[in-house]
This record gives sequence, structure tokens and C-alpha cells, in this order.
Amino acid sequence: MSQSKKIFTRMCLNNWGGINHKVLQFNEYVNLFSGKSGSGKSTVMDAIQVILYGSFSPTFLNKAADDAKNRRSVLSYLRGEQKDGSANRGDCDFCSVIALEIEDTGSHTFTCIGIAFEVRKNDSEIKRFVYFSHSGRMPEPSYVTADGFCYSNNDIKKLVNTRSQSADRRARGDVNRIYASKEAYLGTLYDVILGYIDPNRFITMEKSAIALRMTNGTGQFIRDYMFPKSDSGTIETISEQLDAYRQIREKIEDMRKRIELLKEIKESGQELVNIQSDIVMAETMIRCIDIEDMRAKIQAAEDDKKRIEEEQDRLSEKAEDIAGQQADLQQEYIQVCADLKSSDLGSKKDQLRELEKRSLMLTDNSRQWIKITNGLKAWDEDEVITDYVSNAVLNLIEEIVDGDVTEAKCQELHLKLESIKKDIEDELEDNTSQKNEITKELKEKKRLVDDMKNNRKSYSESLRSARAALQRDLSDRFGEPVKVQVFADMFDVQDEEWKNAIEGRMGRLKFSLITEPRYAHTAAVIFRDMKQFEDVDLINSKAIMDSEPKAMDGSLYEAVDTKEKYVDVCLKRYLGHIIKCRSVDELEQVRDGVTPDCYSYSNFIFRHLKKRDYTTNACIGGRVSKARLAEYEADVERLEKDQIQLMGIISSLKAQRDFECLKGEPEYFVGLSEASDELKAVNSQKNELEEIIRTMENGQYKELKEKKRLLEKNIDALKSAFSLNQQQINEKISQHEKIIGANEQRRAQLEDMLQGYVAREELEKQVQDMLQHSSGASVKSKQREKLIELQGADGNGGRQQSCVETLQTARYRYIKEFPSGQFSGAEKSNKAYEELLEKYEKDYEPEYESEFEEQCKVIYKSLRENVIGTIHGDIKAAKRHAYEINRLLRETNFSDSTYQIKIEPAKNENGQFYDMLMAEELDSKNPDNGGIAGQISFGEDDFYKKYEQKIKLLTDKFMPPRDEDEHLRMQKRKEMEQYADYRNYLSFSMYEQVTDENGRVIRENFVDDMAGRDSGGEGQNPKYVALLAGFAMLYMQQSNRDSKIKLVLLDEAFSKMDQERSAVCLKYARKMDLQLIVCVPDERLQSLIRNVDCVYGFRRHNNQISMMHIDKGDYLKLMEG
Repeated sequence: MSQSKKIFTRMCLNNWGGINHKVLQFNEYVNLFSGKSGSGKSTVMDAIQVILYGSFSPTFLNKAADDAKNRRSVLSYLRGEQKDGSANRGDCDFCSVIALEIEDTGSHTFTCIGIAFEVRKNDSEIKRFVYFSHSGRMPEPSYVTADGFCYSNNDIKKLVNTRSQSADRRARGDVNRIYASKEAYLGTLYDVILGYIDPNRFITMEKSAIALRMTNGTGQFIRDYMFPKSDSGTIETISEQLDAYRQIREKIEDMRKRIELLKEIKESGQELVNIQSDIVMAETMIRCIDIEDMRAKIQAAEDDKKRIEEEQDRLSEKAEDIAGQQADLQQEYIQVCADLKSSDLGSKKDQLRELEKRSLMLTDNSRQWIKITNGLKAWDEDEVITDYVSNAVLNLIEEIVDGDVTEAKCQELHLKLESIKKDIEDELEDNTSQKNEITKELKEKKRLVDDMKNNRKSYSESLRSARAALQRDLSDRFGEPVKVQVFADMFDVQDEEWKNAIEGRMGRLKFSLITEPRYAHTAAVIFRDMKQFEDVDLINSKAIMDSEPKAMDGSLYEAVDTKEKYVDVCLKRYLGHIIKCRSVDELEQVRDGVTPDCYSYSNFIFRHLKKRDYTTNACIGGRVSKARLAEYEADVERLEKDQIQLMGIISSLKAQRDFECLKGEPEYFVGLSEASDELKAVNSQKNELEEIIRTMENGQYKELKEKKRLLEKNIDALKSAFSLNQQQINEKISQHEKIIGANEQRRAQLEDMLQGYVAREELEKQVQDMLQHSSGASVKSKQREKLIELQGADGNGGRQQSCVETLQTARYRYIKEFPSGQFSGAEKSNKAYEELLEKYEKDYEPEYESEFEEQCKVIYKSLRENVIGTIHGDIKAAKRHAYEINRLLRETNFSDSTYQIKIEPAKNENGQFYDMLMAEELDSKNPDNGGIAGQISFGEDDFYKKYEQKIKLLTDKFMPPRDEDEHLRMQKRKEMEQYADYRNYLSFSMYEQVTDENGRVIRENFVDDMAGRDSGGEGQNPKYVALLAGFAMLYMQQSNRDSKIKLVLLDEAFSKMDQERSAVCLKYARKMDLQLIVCVPDERLQSLIRNVDCVYGFRRHNNQISMMHIDKGDYLKLMEG
């Protein structure tokens, strides 16, 4: 007798997509929807999903479509919207109902489920809807009122209320309900109505089946949907026990850690005390040596002071003896000096010195006067300057040079020379100004000659720069070379008679820039921003061309010629109205005219054209005039000669600035002129006096002088001896004072050293013994080396600092590990630490060791029974399920092969636990320990001995987190659930078993390994096998009490499979007792119809979907015919 199940018998669609009202009949097994793409098959499939999922999300609608453009929404289905933008119900308010009818084959009762909508034309989202279910079959005529309108939400509520009071209420639970929420609807739907199936697995598998996408591979699909995760309270049980275990373990580890750290502190503190004792001993020994050394230095200094006092007395006696000798020699020296002074030789020498001074002064004055006279002679000797000096002045200069010098003549000559100098300066200023003008003109002419020789116009730098910049910007703008010309370069003067007149009348205009007319506007736009060229003009050639100017007969236009048409038009505009005239009468007869000699008449005004415009600035024409070049070269030669001549004159005139003009007082010059005669008289007197002095020095005076010299020598010797003796006395006094001061300091230092010093006879005796064999410096050096080793060179290092750092590190390590204690790390003594260590060692450790041992036993027992044992049983159950599925799969052949499901140990790191989880010892209920349940001895348990490391590793996986952070707790919870899931330790796969004609297995090909290598049909085979097997597992009966649905939805199914493989898949579904609703295109109908039970043909016309039930027998007869 077959098991009872629940099947979908009918479906009602009112105002859904292109369907106004339709009821479909479903068969117990295979139902086929056939039609072209867009005919409405997915419209019905999506309605089924909306009812079963209770969701309005567009993510699962029209899932088989490949492009996003074909995606739908529930609101678009309700309005009947089409691809062209139209809608069947877009401009009206309406109601809609979609519902499914379900029959329980065991109790033959019916239940209907569905959703009712009310849509307003302005709604942008679904606002008014109700989920409903009711007992019995669908009302006639299928949720439509007697007036032919679809049921409203109130009509549905009335229907549910009516059915709740009817006799047809044999289904389990209350199904006659209007649900307040989606959750309430789904809760009743999946538990009561559909037969207690897992909603998450059902929805996920149906969505996968619609488009048949197994993105993570067949093996993952088998794991997730064919072998569900077991539900148990294992995690909570083991987590609580492990938490208690961890608390005890942490207490013990904490106590051990505290004791270990406190021992380090005690040992470091003891080592520091020993080092500090050694430092005190070394410092005391050095202090004792320093005291003895200081006493010895004081005594030695007293001895030196006594010796210096004796030497001071001896030097004082010697100083008195030298002073007596000095007095005798000084008296004798005074007498010799008086004798020398009483002679006349001294006064004679004084007279000689005065004469020598006078001679030197007169010599300087004589040289000065010679220089002055030479300066005066220059006024007569310079050829250029002489022309400015009168004969009277020259005669006066000659008189003064010859020696006829008076104050009146000097004053007269000075005034006349100053007047001459002023006249020369005025002339010099005129010549300099003339020279500057010639130089400027010469430079301009040279530039013109150079430009003409190189066949270039003498244009200004500003004009050249403006032309280059405008030409560059125009070329960049148009992407081609664009020429910008100077207007004067674009035409020539044919009649030389009128050349100057044309040059003069064109004036500044000839220096204007010009372009071809097609560039004129763009050039003007660019030139507007070139504000730095305010002295440059730009001609609008296009505007002139557009104005079409005319030239008058007899105008200057007749004297010019150009090759460019637009330039010719410009010449007509600027020269065509200026008439050529030869007299004033002719000028008066025209409005605008000019004569060949550049006399112009315009605007009733006569004027001479600027000469510079038709000479220096003449530039009209394509080539340079040779006549004009020759003229400029002659000018250059003339100007150079004039420049050289003027420079010579200026140089000569400047020279007079250095000529003598007797500036100063006249009497001064008179005195200078007389110096030569006076010098002769003084030199004569000096010679006579020198002869008298030589005669006197050869007599008695010579003897006195020698005696004086000897006395001076002896006096100097005695002075040196006295000074040296006094210096020695001063040195002794200084040494005496230093010794006294130093000893006073030493006594003060000794008093300081003795402060707080307690004499110890044993230590002083030890120091005395050491000093007998070594010097104090040597003993101190050894003690200092010891101190450096103990406390470093600066007192902050060495073994002491290292020990302090070790102690501080040990303290901080303890405080860091246990910050809640009473320590700061800066304690001066280790006493508190050592007392706490003694307390810990005495009280805590034994108490927790035994409790920890007991908890370990409980944890192991719980882990083995609640976790390992449960997973062991789940794995064995999964293998039994796989065996049942494989038995069914072996009965279904796909051509020459069958498919099998394979369960193996996990191929990742979790596979290491498989042997432990499947150990034979787990098949016995309790560990063998004398038959006493719960009494576990690790030493006697063979299972624990064998898998000790794996048990500990698995225990860590279930250890609950300490962190109170919700995210971390949830993450750890997921990890524990993963390790409590038996599937975590298994690997699931499907393989193709190929056999020969005798049924022998030739090879096994794993499906995931063949992905991408098989043909389309061969690649789809295993996916459908896995999919159908997964649904069979989902709907597997857990009891005879609750029947379940067997529905599988397939859209665009078997698209790449041939008729034979498709038939086998459908046969396989029948064996698994599944109810299929399959959508295929029309071309697949012929190959599938023999294996289906119910067929609907879909068509769309004028945005309306029609569904025709196709009689299978008639269709087969039609095929045979």
C-alpha cells in the first residue's frame, strides 16, 4: 500500500498577468506547460511561487529568463503590464486572487491557500492584500461573484468565515484563517497544510530547480539539501560544562602564574640586596682610603710651607744688599751727567736738529712749487686749450713761472683761469650733447643698413612679437599654417615719384597686421586678449572686402601694385580717395590730396607729412631700395667721422680739469716760490755746525761719555738682579699663600669626609694591610672598578641597574597580569610580595588541582556521549540514507550508465576527526571501567588513549568565548554549530557509473570533475538526478501520521537532454513519487508527451494568455497519423 501524500489538484488565477480568469487541473505526477517564449508559462509558475513563498520580492520571478529586461514584479503581473509599455488593467481599480487547491490522498480532504489583492490605479506598490487558507475545494465559480467580478478582500474573509463553520474541517489544525502577517501565513502553510517541511530548504531548492543552477557544485547541493543538519542540544550542554572546566583551569593556571611571577620578584629582590651590600662595602673602603690620603696631604703641605718661609728670609737679605749697590752707582752716574751737560756740545747738537727739520720742510715746499709751475705751463702747451687762453694770461703765467711772484699776480691769474675753465666746461657740455645725438643717429642708421643688407624690414620688436603670437594662435586654432603679414610687405610702389607721398600718407597704417579674409574674425577675437600690444593695429580684411571700395581716377592707388586680391581691395580703401596733385591750386580742387614733395591736404587742412615716415620709417615694398641703402651707408660713414672728431675734442677739453689754477691763499704761493732760495741758506748753516760738533767730540767729552755708558750698563745689571730677586720673593709669597689656602680647604674636606663616618677598626686594619702591599690609588682603582661593575660608571648602570630593571620588570609583569591587586610596582621593599607568595604557596594550589581533575572527567564523558557519539550516529544514519538513494538510483539507467551518491571523509582539515568519530569503541554505550557508569579513568580508557590529541583539539572547538561582544559570540556560536554538524566531517559527491553489456563497472566519473567536458545533455543528467533525489529526501515521510506535498517546479526543463534521457528523468521522478510541474518550449512537447500525464498548451494574443488542455491520447494519434 502506497503512502499517503498531498498533491496540488487545481490552481485559480483571477486578474494575473495576461489572464483574466482561469482554473488549471493538475495531475498527481507529471504536468507539462508547453508554449513559445513569452506565451505565459512563467506567468503561471511565478504565481505558484508567490503563493508558496508568500513573498512579493522580484528576485525569484521569471527566474529562467537570462536577461534583466524580462524580470517582472508582482505589481506588474497584477496590472498585466506588457513589454510594449501597455497594461491590461493599468487605468482601473480591480481585485485579484491567486490560489492553489491541495488534496490529502490519505484522508481525501481538500485545503486551499492563496493571496487576494486590491489594486488602485494610482498605487506605486502593493498596499492592500491578505494571505488566506480555507478547508474544502475552491468555491464555484472559482473566487468570482455572481456578477462576474473577482472576490475582494472582504469576500475572501466572508468565505473563510463560512468555511470555518462548515462540516468540511477534517484537516489537522485550524486552516480557515486570514493571516495578519507573512510569518503567520508561512508558519501554518509549512507546518499544517504542506505537511511539516523545512521552509528554508523548500524555498531554496524550488528556486534552484526553476532555473536548475547549482553554482556551488553537485556535491554541495547534495550536502545541503539531501542530508539535513541534525538538531540537538549538544552545543548548550557541552558549552556549559566546558565553561565550568575553563573557569577551574584558569584559576589553577592563574595561581600557578601568580606563584611563578612572585618567585621571580623574590629572587630578583634578594639579588639586589646582595649587590647593594657589596656597593656599600666598596664605597666605605674608598672613603677610608680618601680620609687617610687627605691627612697625609695636609702634613706634607705643612712641611712645604716651613721650607718656603726659610727661603723667603734669604731672598729678603739679598734684596737689601742689591739696593745698597744701586744707590752708590746712581750717585756716580748723576755726577758724570752733570759734567757732560756743563760742556757746549749739547747746545750745538740741539741747533743742528732744528736746522735739519727746517731743511726738510723747505725741500717739500720747493718740490710743491715746481709741481705748480709745471701745471701752469700746461695752459700754454696744450694746443686745444691754448685757443681758449688769451695772450695776457699766458704772459702772466710766464712771469710767475720765471719767479716774479706776488700776491696780486697770484690772485689775478687765479680769477682769469677760473673764467677760462668755465668757458671750456660750457663748450664741453655742448660737444658732449652733440656727440650723444650723433651716436644715437649712427646706431639707428647702422641698424637700418644691417636690416637692408639682410633684406629685412626694420620693424619694432613689439610688432614682430605680436605678429608671431597671432600667427601661432591662429595656426593652433585652425590646425594648419596661417600667415599673418605686415601690410607694408604686401604691396610695392611702382612710381618712385610718389613713393615718399605714399609712405607719408600711410603713416602708422602700413605697420598694421593683416590676414586673409577667412581668418579675419578669428584673428580679431584672439587679438582682443593681446592687450600688451597696444601700439599694434589689425586690419579687418573681410569687412573691407565686403564693403567693395572703389578707387578714384588719379589717386595714389594707381602708383601701387599687389598680387593679393584682398590686399588690392584694402589699397583701394586707403589710397583710392587720395588724389595726386602738383600745386596748391590742384589741392584746393579735391577733398583729399598730396603732392610729390609730401605737402598734404585733407579735411580742409594743409600739413607737411612727417619726414620720419618717408625716410627712416619707409618700409613699403617686398624688397629693399639699393639707392636708399647707399644713402644710409654714406650717412654712417659721415657720422662715424664726426663722432671720432668730437670724442678727441671732448677728451682734450676734459684734460683742463686737472690743470693748475692757483686755488688757495696768495701768500701761500708766494711762500712756496721763495722756498728754494731759503733752502740753500739753511743747508749752508747745517754743514758748518756739523763740522764744529765733530771737532768737539774728539776731546775730554769723549772720556765722560764712555764712563757714562759703563755706569748705565752696571745700573741696568743691578736693576735686573733686583727684579729677578723680587720676582722670586713674590713667587715664594704666592706659593706660601696657596699652600695655606689649599690646606684650609683640605681640612674642611677632611671634616666633611669625617661627617657620618664611623671608624671601624677591622675595616681600617684591612685598608692598612692593603696599603702596605699596594698604593692607595691602586686600591681605590680596584674598588672603583668593582663599583663600576656593580653600579655603572655614572651610578645608574651595572649589575645593580640590571637587577633593578629585572626586579621592576618582574613586578610590572605581575601587575600587568593581575592589575586588580594592591601593588603599584614602586614599592621600596619586597616584603609585601614575599608575604603574598608565602600565602599562595600555603593555601590555594592543592584545593583546585583535585577539582580540576574531576571536571576533566565530566567533560570527557559529556564530549564522548553528547558530541562524538551523536555525530557518530548521524554519520551512520547518513550512510544508510545514501544507501537507500543509491539503491533507487541503480534501478534507473541513463543509456549505459547510472548515478550514485558517495560519502567520504572530509578532504579538508576536518577530515582528521573522521577516524575518531567512526571508531568501533563508540558503538558501546559506556567506556569499559569495571561496569560502573560515569566512572571514567583516562589511564584505562582505550578510546581516550588512542585519540587524546584529537579529543583535546575538538574540545577547543566547543570552548565558549569569554568576550561579551555579541558579534563575537554569534560568530563563535556559528563555528560550534558547524563542528556539531556531522556533515562537517564528510565529503559528498555524485559519480557516473558506466557499465558494459554484462553489467560490469567500467569506470566511475565524478560529476563535478566532468563539469565543462560533457555535452549539454550529459551535463544536465546528474543535476536533475541530484535535484530530484534532494526533493525526495526533503519530502521523506518521518511518520505515517503526517502526509507531505511532493511538488517540484521546473522551468525550461530538459533543454539540453535528448528524448531518452528526459524519459528516464521523468521515470525516476515517478519512482520517487514526486509531483512535477514542468515548463518546456513547443519543440520539446513531441519528445516528452509520452512520459507526462497532463499537458497545457500556452498561447498569447493581443496581450491575453490562453491555456488549452491537450488530450494526450488525441495528440499521440495525431503524431502517429
